[in-house]
Amino acid sequence: MDHRQSQETVFVHTFTNGVLDPGKPMLGPVRDGGHIVANTAPGCWGPMITPALRGGHEVTQPVYVEGAEVGDSIAIRIQSIRCVKCGADATPFTFTHGYTIAFDAGGTLGVTLPQEAAERIAGEGRRYMATPENSIQNPVVTFAPHDLVGAVARLRPFLGQIGTTPSRALPDSHNAGDFGFFLVGAPHEYAVTMEQLNEAKTDGHMDISRVREGAVLICPVKVPGGGVYLGDMHALQGDGEIAGHTCDVSGIVTLQVHVIKGLALDGPLLLPKEEDLPYLAKPLSVEEKEAALREAEKWGVHHIEETAPVSFVGSGENLNAATDNALERAAGLLMMTVPEVKNRATITGSIEIGRHPGVVTVTFLVPVDRLRRLGMMQLIREQYQM
Repeated sequence: MDHRQSQETVFVHTFTNGVLDPGKPMLGPVRDGGHIVANTAPGCWGPMITPALRGGHEVTQPVYVEGAEVGDSIAIRIQSIRCVKCGADATPFTFTHGYTIAFDAGGTLGVTLPQEAAERIAGEGRRYMATPENSIQNPVVTFAPHDLVGAVARLRPFLGQIGTTPSRALPDSHNAGDFGFFLVGAPHEYAVTMEQLNEAKTDGHMDISRVREGAVLICPVKVPGGGVYLGDMHALQGDGEIAGHTCDVSGIVTLQVHVIKGLALDGPLLLPKEEDLPYLAKPLSVEEKEAALREAEKWGVHHIEETAPVSFVGSGENLNAATDNALERAAGLLMMTVPEVKNRATITGSIEIGRHPGVVTVTFLVPVDRLRRLGMMQLIREQYQM
């Protein structure tokens, strides 16, 4: 237990060395119901070209949440995500085909730039990427990538990394089943067995574009205090992040945290904004419920289920393994069989790719009696105004 006085708001401007280590000090504690405000650093390629960083990202130092014990969960409300300098942010690339992108002052659109502009940005990389003061990564725009010119993309910022600290030291980019799979039998100090990986990871590295302002993420607590961390903000991304990266930016994030006692999770649950839900998983309207009940009564059925949407995150070494993981997590938590979850996801939901090769969400309408038993209904009613 952390005996320091809890704070209403914890401001975070320090970062890890790329490794999430439960043995390292945490910030805080923040009180249950309090806020975390963080200035995040760009992720992916900048950290990858910075030898001092031991993981693929430079995430914030974890924060201890008062009252969070192993076997609980922490609900994280993403209250705001704001690019630090959206008029000038420039972003990363792959070495085979790269680009530099500038954002308009309103933070709504980005345009990829030609060589001359990319080289001008390269000369002042830290300023143009608005890298936080305590970040040590090398600005990847120094390479002035410019293979793609004049392409226009819409902005919709989200967090590629957000969650709780794993129960053993893992590189931050490997805190998920797909990249984490490369730690199994690896020839270095972070090597694990598959059993150790599955026990330790919290799937905080999701790259799910729906983890954005207005969403609620419910995360497992695997170390005392939870250790909430975040980073790898993306200005935009299509489902799958098929290029292996996207437009990484610096930004300011405000989170509110709530401890859910006794909700023992293996991996995260996501309550997306309603507009981000699959069509079949959107909450039923009053009119739809009335129409469904009229049809049911024609056949002698006098009761229809009351349901609410939930997204179950799954990860694994490939998309099939990730889907199986999410289905099994949903079945175990809801006390259903996997075939029942498959049917519900097929007729009242969807399977969506977070990151290729192996992060998915299984979203469907869940009977509320199951959710009440888990202590989640108040949170869900607030999220979807049910």
